[in-house]
Amino acid sequence: MRRISKGTDSYRRKEPADEAVKGISTSWEATKETDAADESARDTDTTDKAAKVQHTSDKNVTAKDTVNNGTGTQDTEGKDAQAETGSGYSPETHTRDANSRTIFHNRKLTCQFLRDYTGLSIFENLQPEDIEDVTERYQAFLGVPFEADAVKKVRIRGREGESEVFVLPLVEHKTDVDYDVAMQLLRYMAVIWYDYKKRQEGLKKGSTSRKSFRYPPIIPIVYYEGQKNWTADLHLSDRINLQDGLEEYIPDFVYKLVRVHGYENDDLKKRKNEMSLVMMINRIQNPEDFAELINTSRDYVDEIYNGSAADIKAVYQDILWTLLRKMNVPVEEAREKLAGLEESGMGKLFASMEKMDIQAERRNTQLARQEAEIAKKDAEAMKQKLEEVNRRLEKSDRRLEESDRRLEESDRRLEESDRRLEESDRRLKESTRRLEESDSRLDTIFGQLVSICESRDMSRNETLVCLQEQYGLSETEAVSAVEKFWKHK
Repeated sequence: MRRISKGTDSYRRKEPADEAVKGISTSWEATKETDAADESARDTDTTDKAAKVQHTSDKNVTAKDTVNNGTGTQDTEGKDAQAETGSGYSPETHTRDANSRTIFHNRKLTCQFLRDYTGLSIFENLQPEDIEDVTERYQAFLGVPFEADAVKKVRIRGREGESEVFVLPLVEHKTDVDYDVAMQLLRYMAVIWYDYKKRQEGLKKGSTSRKSFRYPPIIPIVYYEGQKNWTADLHLSDRINLQDGLEEYIPDFVYKLVRVHGYENDDLKKRKNEMSLVMMINRIQNPEDFAELINTSRDYVDEIYNGSAADIKAVYQDILWTLLRKMNVPVEEAREKLAGLEESGMGKLFASMEKMDIQAERRNTQLARQEAEIAKKDAEAMKQKLEEVNRRLEKSDRRLEESDRRLEESDRRLEESDRRLEESDRRLKESTRRLEESDSRLDTIFGQLVSICESRDMSRNETLVCLQEQYGLSETEAVSAVEKFWKHK
């Protein structure tokens, strides 16, 4: 058997499942009376349900309200309707439901799983009648959703005879790596222990406050169907951001990992039990896994299936139904194949499934997905281009509006410049007119001054001197005045 284990640090515990059994008292003896009525009711219910399991009618295929020892029913007819209408049907979700509620709610399969596939020595003498399913007790505990696939209470048979020592193995089904599974399991374990304390108090008030009171051990087990390696840490403490010196204050436990793909089909065939066939079917994740099962294990499949009890055959039907739907086999065709399962055997069913060319179906599906993805990318690219064009148009509009605004401003400024230019011309003309008037007046005055000098019988030179010295003209003004108004030339 292939087992996955984790190296231990200085503060790690030993294998918890084996260590926990040592020194466990029979403190659960008191729970036998309260659980006896529940167990009796389950046995009666199981007898009634097992009588309904018939594999020769189509009713069994379309409405498998199955029928596991000590469990409830599973309504797959509603899922068929959803599959036909395409409303709310998920193969992955359906797969998980079939594995958890059907497989691990069957006592014999659970017994084989714990005894032959966990590698825990405390289960080496385990029998189906030692297992009690208590999952429903925790489905909605104090408003806290309890999502664990199955919770079992197990009676352990010791080497020196039977003892009423119980263990709760918590089986958590996973199809993909969950890095927070240890913390999730801790929450489940706390709920179970709290409920145990509450029940013990109900049987004998004050019993849980005594020094001798002990809680039952819980063995958390992860059943992993995924094809990828399980890379999550197995210890709870690895999920805690520990500081040096704090290790002893942090709770810790290790969960047991059972990885379906850790077994080859040849390994599973050596077990020669019903759970081996369950795991062989659960290993099918791709066409290669399917082809391997058909080519190497068809006889073994028929041998195990034909030798199985009715309730386990019903489990196989659930798993096969899920596999057929996962392969996109039409509902009616899937029903027909399962309807003839009892007569033809599972090996023949697999042989007929081989003709369906799963690889071609997967290629077509992949091609359709690729085409849809390409179309989506093209549409996205077109959308981006359109958005870019719109952005550019908006930018151009803004620039055009800005240009129009600037042009209007330029026109306004030009009009203002023209108005100012006209005003300047008007002022220039007015200045010119005034200047001409001023020149005319100066000429009149200069002419009068020259006439005065002439009336005094001054010579030309004397007149120049007189105009400058007596009347304050500049030399240029005096010369100009004499040139212009001197009459005695």
